Amino acid sequence: MIALSLLSWAGAALKANAQEAPTGSRRSPRTTATPAPTPAPPYTSKIKRTDKTQFTPGIFGTIRWKQEYGFPSIDGGLTPAKNLNCTAFRVQATVQMGAPGTFGRSESVGYFGTDNEPSLENGYYVCNYSLADKSQDFPHNRVISVSAFLGPYASAQLNQSLTQGRWFGSGQPQPPSGYQRVAIGGRGVTLTDAEPRSTVDFEVVYRPLPTTPR
Repeated sequence: MIALSLLSWAGAALKANAQEAPTGSRRSPRTTATPAPTPAPPYTSKIKRTDKTQFTPGIFGTIRWKQEYGFPSIDGGLTPAKNLNCTAFRVQATVQMGAPGTFGRSESVGYFGTDNEPSLENGYYVCNYSLADKSQDFPHNRVISVSAFLGPYASAQLNQSLTQGRWFGSGQPQPPSGYQRVAIGGRGVTLTDAEPRSTVDFEVVYRPLPTTPR
């Protein structure tokens, strides 16, 4: 009995000590699990995505003209030919074929494509065009002549209205008498296996009409 009493008293004392901390003591803070660090994203997510067209082989560029020139029109500037804002232009690429030392013949390269509507950038209307080498059959290590001009029509009269007539805009802008609209910037480019892409930019300006020989 005495032993049992001693055991009961010791158990009660231990329980009391567990519930009441001694004066001046501080309870240890409860430990919390440290969150696992967030894994860094794969390095590929840091690479800026680039438009695939920037690597497409072929010939690319822009055609621009001053905003004050207005929009292309085929009715004397009465209405803007919205479907002609960019398609009023043509870009062609040709390569000279034939034996060396002969005049040979010019052959067209690729198919021309352009925006429908121009963008306005720093006081200029700008159209993007492309001669994409989708089949990868453009001639390499050969000079390709690239030029641009106004006039997609079979009618010479309609084409003349684009180059010399009034366009749609404030005051129905028109070249001065004896002048016409001309796209300048044409040049020859050479594509290679290492550099299968080239850029040629054009600007439409007023230039004197060519004089006819007498």
